[in-house]
Amino acid sequence: MRVRRKYENRNPNVSIIFVWMDANTARTLLGVDPNAAPEEVMERLDAESFAVRDHFIRQPIVPAVYKSRVDRLVQLSDVANALSIEPLGAPVDLPELVALNREDLVSLVEGQIENILRLRTAMAATLDPDVLARFGQTLMSLQLRYMEAFVDLTAHLPEYGEAVPGREEADWQSLLSTLRSTERASNDLSVVLSRERRRMAGLLSLRTEEDAR
Repeated sequence: MRVRRKYENRNPNVSIIFVWMDANTARTLLGVDPNAAPEEVMERLDAESFAVRDHFIRQPIVPAVYKSRVDRLVQLSDVANALSIEPLGAPVDLPELVALNREDLVSLVEGQIENILRLRTAMAATLDPDVLARFGQTLMSLQLRYMEAFVDLTAHLPEYGEAVPGREEADWQSLLSTLRSTERASNDLSVVLSRERRRMAGLLSLRTEEDAR
């Protein structure tokens, strides 16, 4: 049995409210029977952490959705602590990230792609909810800064077209290829950038509304 000997908050970017949680409450939050065997409890904890990690690795970074996943990881960490369970995987440090160039669009996109790849590759080595919460928070914060810079650098584009759902992110490699290409008509590039700008502006607007509540 994996025993969680000591609880440590290893995510300084995540605000955690420490609460006393009894074993029955922890099992209820995990969705297992109060009399479930330790192995079943551990498997469920790992499965829940895996599902959140998989979302972080595969899905577009929609801040509100990522925040809910981070909150769930913090709760899973409390559950693991209450049940004295050590999640699978050793603690993983955040990788070194490149500074985002907020003055050049191509460099900005290149830097964001590189940072996301580094973070997603590193987090694949663990199912520790403490560590995953830190990675999720970092991804969310990084994406917000990226979107703000992207919107600023594309402010000259004409405002047209319908709102774009937050999950309909432009393929990054295609976006980068379009930006680098000297053969594409400027109008084609404008359409691609304008659509992504509208998507980001919508997400940033939602974020502002949430912060104002």
